[in-house]
Amino acid sequence: MVASANAANNTLEGQDTSKGGEAPGADLRPLPEQLAAQQEAAVEEEDTGPDLGTRRQYLVVMRHGERLDEIDVSWRAQSKRPWDPPLSPKGDKQASDVAAKLKQYEFGRVYISPFLRTLQTAARTCEGLGIPPEKWTVTCSVSEFLNPGILVKKPAKLPDGHINTWFWEKGNMEDTLKSKVPNGYGTRVNLGEKEFGRYPENLLNSRVRYSRAFKNITDEADGENVLVVAHWDAVSGSVARLRPWAISDHVIHTGFTVAYRKQMPDGTWGKWHLETRNGEGGVHWVEAFKPLYIAGSTGRKVYRAASGLVGKLNPFYHRKHHSSSSSNGDVRT
Repeated sequence: MVASANAANNTLEGQDTSKGGEAPGADLRPLPEQLAAQQEAAVEEEDTGPDLGTRRQYLVVMRHGERLDEIDVSWRAQSKRPWDPPLSPKGDKQASDVAAKLKQYEFGRVYISPFLRTLQTAARTCEGLGIPPEKWTVTCSVSEFLNPGILVKKPAKLPDGHINTWFWEKGNMEDTLKSKVPNGYGTRVNLGEKEFGRYPENLLNSRVRYSRAFKNITDEADGENVLVVAHWDAVSGSVARLRPWAISDHVIHTGFTVAYRKQMPDGTWGKWHLETRNGEGGVHWVEAFKPLYIAGSTGRKVYRAASGLVGKLNPFYHRKHHSSSSSNGDVRT
C-alpha cells in the first residue's frame, strides 16, 4: 500500500500558498450537518464481514495536481476563466510521478472531471500508465463540488446563471473537449454525463452525486479496475461513502484512496471495502467523531420510527395521507 506523502509540501484546494485555512467548504458545513449529510449520502458502510470472494475490482479516486493559482495568485485577476485554472509546473510533475504508485492496479477505465486541471492530470498520469484515450471517459458526474465559494476565490467572480451556460467555452462538452484535452486526445475520449446537474450544490447534494457516480462507474466498468481523476471533495466523498463518520481534513495533490469489492462464487459482487488507511495515499481524515455520528444516526432512526408510529395511530394522519397520495403529482413540503 502507498505510504503517506509529505503534506507540508502541498496546499489546499484553491487557496493561496501564503495563507493557512481549512478544507474546501469547511466554513459552509458545521460538523453535525456534515456527519448528517454523509450518513444520508452513504451508499453503504464498508464491508467488515468474512472475505469470501475471489476476483477483485478496484476503485481509485485521485485528486489533481497543484493548480497554477495556488502559486500565482495574480493569475485569477488576469484570467477570463478564474474558476478553471491549469496545473502549475509542479502539478504537472506530480501527475507524472504518481503513475508509478498506481501501475499495480492495471486500470481498464479512467473517468475524469471536465475541469482543465483534472484533464491535464489525467493525460499526464495515463501517459505514464500507458492507458490510451479510448479508455478515458470525461464526465460531469465527478466534477468539482459545485458551490460558488469552492469554484472561485475572491476577488474573482463567477458569471450569472447556471454553470451549464458559461462553463463550456465552445457551448457544449463535445466541442470544448476537442481543444481542451491535452495532446489532441479530445476527439478520442468518451463522453459521460455532458451537463452539470444541480447548481449550486450543498454538501449533501455533492456527497450524493459522488456516491451515485462511483456506483454507476464501477458497475459500467463490468469488473475492470477504475481510476477516477477528480477533486478534493470527490476523494473525501470516497471515504465518507464507506465511513460516514470520517471527516477528511487534508488531501494532498494527487492524493488518492483505494477501495475494492470481491466477486462472489455465484458471480455477484460483494460490498466495498476501503483499503486505504488514514494517511496513506496522501489522504487524511478524523475518526474521533464516530460516537457523535452513531448517536446522531441512532437519534434520526428513532425519530423517524417514532414519527411513523405516531402518525399511523393518529386519525388525522390517515385523512392527510390519503388526501396527499390521491392527488396528482408529488406532494412536497
